[in-house]
Amino acid sequence: MKKIFIFITMAVFLLSACQDKDYDIQEAKIQPISSDAITGQLQGDDYVWIWTQQENYDMQVTLYVDGTMNGSVVVSGSSYTHSNVDTNVEYTYVFKLTDGENYSSGVVKSYMREGATQISGLTMSQVDKEGGYDVLVEWDQPTDAETVLFTATNGTRTISQTLDASQVTYTITDVEVEETWTVTLVAQNSKGVSLSTSTSLRVGKTAIGFLSVYPTEEELIANGDDDEASAWLWLKSEYETAQYVYFGDITSTETLEPYRVLFWLRDLEDVDESEVFDMPQMVDDATPYVQSWYKDGGSLLLWSHAVPYISNLGRIDASLLKSNDYAIGTSSGAWNDDEWSMAVELNPGSSFKLDFSSHAIYKGLNVETTDRTKLITFKGPGWTEDHNCVFYNIPASLTGLDNQEEECYTLLTEQYGIYPLGTWDSQIDWISQLNVWEAQQGNTDFKGTVLCIGNGGCEFSMKNEDGTPDISAYPTNNSYQDNILQLAKNSLEYLKTR
Repeated sequence: MKKIFIFITMAVFLLSACQDKDYDIQEAKIQPISSDAITGQLQGDDYVWIWTQQENYDMQVTLYVDGTMNGSVVVSGSSYTHSNVDTNVEYTYVFKLTDGENYSSGVVKSYMREGATQISGLTMSQVDKEGGYDVLVEWDQPTDAETVLFTATNGTRTISQTLDASQVTYTITDVEVEETWTVTLVAQNSKGVSLSTSTSLRVGKTAIGFLSVYPTEEELIANGDDDEASAWLWLKSEYETAQYVYFGDITSTETLEPYRVLFWLRDLEDVDESEVFDMPQMVDDATPYVQSWYKDGGSLLLWSHAVPYISNLGRIDASLLKSNDYAIGTSSGAWNDDEWSMAVELNPGSSFKLDFSSHAIYKGLNVETTDRTKLITFKGPGWTEDHNCVFYNIPASLTGLDNQEEECYTLLTEQYGIYPLGTWDSQIDWISQLNVWEAQQGNTDFKGTVLCIGNGGCEFSMKNEDGTPDISAYPTNNSYQDNILQLAKNSLEYLKTR
């Protein structure tokens, strides 16, 4: 107990020192607002601060999260809303009056929302049954909750239940095709309720199509790349309804009508990187039909060198991919003794954090927390091709904002629908790298979702020690192969909910 007290005392001192540097570095030229004039209240999941309007002055509000500055905003009105306030986190707010050039000294306010920890790992999946469909809802068991408040709605039918905290599944029965179900979970204990967790599922067809430039699966296995062939063998073994789809057979949108998701893993070896951007003629011929299917709500998983196909579909301009920095690998590979991990938490400029580890594509994967980020390991020692297909600076190019500004991420996601989900562990200080990422509809006409897996460590089939291919539904050379397959399964299941 004594050690904890010392730690808290030091933390308070460090925070105070940080704030002193923030607002006492020079003499204040404006009289500060009275502390009593600023009051706050929790409204739903948001905390709202209000104050007496000060004529001729705006208010700068700086937010600290557990002692680390999260960002500042200048408010012209008389209120500030901190959205989605998590439980059991120490939030500190520094309020300064400003005329646009000068500032008052700061008034410090603090708030901690007590209650259960937010629920993680929420997923939904469609379950076929005789005569119709159900929806299975699953989540991770909360650590400190006593009950879980469960709400599900399709807009006309609503289910509300209070569940015991030990329950981690719920089945919504007799759902209908074309319904969209949204589920919201709130953990609750004697101190209060958590931040809500929500996800949605659109009920409909569930089949997955595997795209290939080889006319038959036999030709792919005999003559194709080991990663492409292994991906098809794995998909075929995991999903009874999965179908092999040759690009040359896509001659109308009706060809793709049966499919909920299309999966294309393209892996090129010993070619110039420019060939990664060039698609075979049969792919170009099929693209208008794939594009129409995608616009109507179909979703795609693009893996490795298939990632640039998102520009052929019209979702991102090809010139944007080519004109910005990128890293594309096409070598035949070599032996590499290292383990490779992917960062799933950004820490831009160390001023705020963006945690992607709870995204559905990482469900069930072991996440290592370090002092600055969170990591998932995908590659162990072995023959490594290092076929990265990652792009830089697109967030800044789209938004016109710096890659270390939180507003850059906010605009990128909320307006453009592009969500970074994973980066190299050396690239956590920016929002610049699209490595593993998601393109939702955003401000476009494309109703579907695209997941892009461009990380070179996410190799589907690691070669044998002598560099020969290991074509198998469940390759064994990578000690972290289970993580690759879980990532693929999670990604497909996530796209089936879109």
